Amino acid sequence: MSLKVSSTSPAKGIHITDISDEKFISDSIVIRFTTPIDEKLTPIYSLLLSLLAESCRKYPDRALLGNRLAELYGTSLYPISYKSGDCFVTGLAVSGLCDRLTINSEVISVKCAELLLDCIFDPDVCDGVFCGRYLEQGKRELIDKIENEIANRQAYAGSQSLKTAFRGEPAAVSLNGTKENALKIDAQAIEQAYKKLLDEAFISVSFTGSGKNIQAKEMVKERLTKLALSSPNRLHYDNLLAPSPCKSEPEYVTEEMEQSQSNLIMFFKTDSSDFSALKLVNSLFGGVPFSRLFLNVREKLSLCYYCSSMYDEAKRTMIVSCGVEPGSEQRAADEIINQLDELKNGSFTDEELENTKRYVKGAAFSKYDSPAGLNSWYYSENSCGRNCSPEKMIELFYEVDRERMSKAAQSLKLDTVYVQRPCGGENNA
Repeated sequence: MSLKVSSTSPAKGIHITDISDEKFISDSIVIRFTTPIDEKLTPIYSLLLSLLAESCRKYPDRALLGNRLAELYGTSLYPISYKSGDCFVTGLAVSGLCDRLTINSEVISVKCAELLLDCIFDPDVCDGVFCGRYLEQGKRELIDKIENEIANRQAYAGSQSLKTAFRGEPAAVSLNGTKENALKIDAQAIEQAYKKLLDEAFISVSFTGSGKNIQAKEMVKERLTKLALSSPNRLHYDNLLAPSPCKSEPEYVTEEMEQSQSNLIMFFKTDSSDFSALKLVNSLFGGVPFSRLFLNVREKLSLCYYCSSMYDEAKRTMIVSCGVEPGSEQRAADEIINQLDELKNGSFTDEELENTKRYVKGAAFSKYDSPAGLNSWYYSENSCGRNCSPEKMIELFYEVDRERMSKAAQSLKLDTVYVQRPCGGENNA
């Protein structure tokens, strides 16, 4: 394997990761800005990065920018935004063909890096204010997201349940914000957010690809390091872990809406830092096709339409989501708890444990197949204060024995049960 990974922090407030493998035929650069989640500011940041991905001063509309990307062998440039623990991560990414495969070995990697930096540092502004040609459309799209979240009952249930499980924590805040706040966003608000983001956000830069785009890398490193050094107020995150404390007693919330199906979401929190064991517990419990939740709660007992779990390491919380037939909410919740109790008691076979390890091994090894997979893997590792390769993580998984599995399962405590059910339904939670 020719994979090479290196990380540096040339200044406070910036972390740079370089991932290269000669087998890759594309090169990507991802610039991420990390800020605390803020109910009013976070949606503006998300809208801002969408605008930065639409145009810049050199290419002031989508058509011109699109033509330039087409000239660069169909290079893609796109915004990213998501929640990580109590933080919001947003940024821009560019991905294009590596130079050795272009006609006459044209060096497009530098041109791609220049375009990415232009979109971030040289946006389309008039008298210091963002031009409004795409702002109103961006606002409408943001409002559509807010309204669609309510219309999509499953998404709405997820958003509402977070407000209870993480009450008082930034993770409880919806990244889309409210319609009222979205309507107030104007060019001045975007400009203020732009300056604040560049002045204060923690900067993460990831290079992934063939490793031959040295000039492009140096250009981006120099520009972003200079930015990091420009402000004494820049945030610094060693990692994004923000464990959520478990309530002394589980909290039960029921909400009625016009719908035909119930949604049941359960939160289990832990104070354990044994990530590899907790990852395997979650996988066997509800994260693989042969999980306990799928085979028992859904298939054997037919208590729900779907049922799965995911482990949020940043919040040290396992979240179970399922779609339930109205009237079966309590039975489903009881069986979910029963299946977790079996894992706590060690009531699982060696074959189940081995198959789970094989599954997570395959998932981890699949990250080697693409630059995007490795990019997300190492960013996640850095965000959690680790720097494990997929191969090393597999070794850690295989070190987990039955005792560690049971101990990790025992550390998971029920924190929140949220039920969204049809209006007039029987109270089952």
